[in-house]
Amino acid sequence: MLSFLNQVWHKLAWSAWSSRLLLFAFFWMVAAAGFSGSVGKWGLRDNAAEFSIEGMLEARAQKPFVYRQLLPMLANAADRAAPPGIKQLASRTLGPQKVYVKASSAANPAISFRYIVVYYLSFLSLLGSLFLMRAISLDAGLAPMTAVLAPSALALAFPYLQTVGGFFYDSAELFFFALAFLLVSRRQTALFFAILIPATLNKESFLFFVVALLPLLMHHYPKRSAAAIGAAAVLVSGLVNAAVKLMFADAPGGAVQYHLAGNLQAYLSGAPYSQLELTYGLAGPRQAFALTLFIIALVFARGWRDSPGVVKRHILLAAAINLPLFAAFAAAGELRNLSLLFIGFAILIGKALEAGGRAETPEASIPLNLEQPRYRHGGEL
Repeated sequence: MLSFLNQVWHKLAWSAWSSRLLLFAFFWMVAAAGFSGSVGKWGLRDNAAEFSIEGMLEARAQKPFVYRQLLPMLANAADRAAPPGIKQLASRTLGPQKVYVKASSAANPAISFRYIVVYYLSFLSLLGSLFLMRAISLDAGLAPMTAVLAPSALALAFPYLQTVGGFFYDSAELFFFALAFLLVSRRQTALFFAILIPATLNKESFLFFVVALLPLLMHHYPKRSAAAIGAAAVLVSGLVNAAVKLMFADAPGGAVQYHLAGNLQAYLSGAPYSQLELTYGLAGPRQAFALTLFIIALVFARGWRDSPGVVKRHILLAAAINLPLFAAFAAAGELRNLSLLFIGFAILIGKALEAGGRAETPEASIPLNLEQPRYRHGGEL
C-alpha cells in the first residue's frame, strides 16, 4: 500500500499540472510583492487633485489622465451588475485601506466596491504580464529558469520605475504590451486586433507600441502583409485614441503636458541623479538616480549581444519613439514613461543573467554549444 501511495505521489509531484501550480504560486507572490510596493508608495492616487481614483471613476479627472478609462469603465460596469450583498462583502473584506495608508479612498462607501475592482484588476494585470513575459522569454531563447527570473526581476523593480509617480493603469499597460508582443510574434493576427481597443482605452501609449512592433511584423510576416497589418492596427488604435479625446474634449487640462524645457534644466543641473524616495518602505532611488542608470546600462551591456536580432530591432525602434516622447512629455526622471522599452528590457535582463552565469562558470565545465539560440516562430498561447 505504501509503495502504491508513493508511486501515486511521485506521479502527482512530477506531473505537468503540479509544475504549473508551482509556477503560478511563485508568480503570484512576485506580483503581490511588486504590486504592494506600488500601492504602498502611491495608492491609487487617492484624493490627488488632477488624477484621483475618485475622479477617474467619475470621468472628471483632468486631461490627459482621464483618457485612461479601461479599468474605471470595467469597475463601473461591475458596480452596476453586482448584487448589493456581494458589493458589501467585498468592501468589508477586501479593502486595501486596512493595510495601506495611501489607499484611504477604499473606505469611501460611494466608490469602495469600484476601488476594489480597479485594485484587483491592476494586480491581475501584473500577474498576467509575468506569464506573458515568460512565454516571450522562452521564444527569445532563454532557459526555462531564466525565463521565470527575468520577468520576476522586472516586476519587483516596477515600484522603483514608478518614481515621481505611479498609476493603477501602469500594470495594465505592461500586460497589453506583453500580450501584443506575444500575439504578433506567434502570428495570432485576429487576437492582436481584438485587443487594440481595450489596450488603447487603457492608455494612449499603446498606439506608439504598435509602431514599435513593426520589426516583429516584418520578421514573422511577408513584407506587404506586415505593412498592411501594422497600418491597420495603427489606424484602429488611432481612431480609438481620437474618439476618447473627443469624448473628453471639455475636461480640464491639456491633451499632453509639456516638460521639455524643465527637463533640460533639471538634467543639466544634475538634481535627478542624486535624489532619494521611499520604495518598499525603505530609502531608495528617485528620478534618474545615478546607480539606477548604471544598472540599466549594465543590463544592456551584458544582454545585448546574445539577444535575437528581431528583439534588438524592436528595442532600437521603441527607443527611437520613446526617448523623444520621454524628454518632451514626462516629468524629469519619470522612468515609468519609458514603458515602450519594458518588454525588450525583460529579455535583456534574462540574457544578462545568462551571460553572468557563463562568466562565473569555470571554463572547463562550460558545455560546448556552437548553435546560437534562435527566436521561435511558431507555437500556441
